Amino acid sequence: MAAKSCRKIEGLIMADAILSYIGASKEPASIADIARATEFSMDSCFRQLGTMEEMRWVTKIGGGYMLGGKISELRARKIASLEAQRDAINQQLAEIEEG
Repeated sequence: MAAKSCRKIEGLIMADAILSYIGASKEPASIADIARATEFSMDSCFRQLGTMEEMRWVTKIGGGYMLGGKISELRARKIASLEAQRDAINQQLAEIEEG
């Protein structure tokens, strides 16, 4: 949890809004659609998306953007971690039930 005195990093807030919009879109989202939905300027969205594309957070498809491979990789790692934790808990429960 962040301390109350911490200043928010606007670039991260912007990235989160953009990724959330793209993630909810069923089809590639255009910069104009993203700017309109997030209320950020076209220029800001363009710069954010350019950086996100280099980082593989988004992929450009035609005239729009979809979530990229890096996001999928992070999600897969999180799922694998949670599954490992679940398996360890299930093992502990089985040992308790046997004991």
